[in-house]
Amino acid sequence: MTVSVIVPVHKAEEWIDECLQSIYSQSYKDIDLIVIDDPEGTGAAAARNRGLAKAVGEYVMFVDADDYLEPGAIGTLVNSMGNGVDLVIGSYRKFGNFEMSMRHKTETLSLLEVADYAMSNLRNPRDYQMLSPCWAKLYRRNLVGRFPLITTAEDMAFNFDYLMRCYSVQFIERIVYSNRKHDRSLTTTFDESNKPGLFGFLDGLKYVQLFLAGFYPEDEINRAVDNSKVYHSLLYFMRICAQLGVPQREAFMKLYP
Repeated sequence: MTVSVIVPVHKAEEWIDECLQSIYSQSYKDIDLIVIDDPEGTGAAAARNRGLAKAVGEYVMFVDADDYLEPGAIGTLVNSMGNGVDLVIGSYRKFGNFEMSMRHKTETLSLLEVADYAMSNLRNPRDYQMLSPCWAKLYRRNLVGRFPLITTAEDMAFNFDYLMRCYSVQFIERIVYSNRKHDRSLTTTFDESNKPGLFGFLDGLKYVQLFLAGFYPEDEINRAVDNSKVYHSLLYFMRICAQLGVPQREAFMKLYP
């Protein structure tokens, strides 16, 4: 089975060699590598969509240019997909500005159990984060949609759109991916020309709500989503203050002059 590996590249010269070497050195060799150069800064969503348009593999996965795959990652994901599931979600580690791992025991989940996991994240956004990124995952290409053109959380939106075409999901406990945390990430950068950009997460939550609507009462979903909105709004405001190096009031006035 061919795996199309899509790597969008934008201002990642410092790390791209390590990223690509982690793909070239995989023991699984049936790889369709698609590197999308994004010199104009159209955004990760648009770059990944261009990669999807070129993909020919039965399976698709995404790797960010400042991250890298762990040895044997692709083979591990493909073997798990052989269990007849529609999405494989690997465990991963974050490194750089801080260190942590996000894991889930190896098991197959029904969509109802996936919905329970998603609700747990909305209620406690510091945990249950494995449905948020598009990396550390393997998708069936015939089921994938496209990334919405929002600044942040476009991968979360993509995942929940994809889940609405799935029947079951496989989590694996093995760490397959290393995600670099640094100050140049789009999810931590405030752009004066796109002031509400970091709050694109709120648009991403609409896709989560749509998926959950088939499993939970509307009022219960709304309460959980409201909790997530407050958490992430505060988180991104803290990031803006830290980047600008100004007091909270001054940062607030830059957002809402």
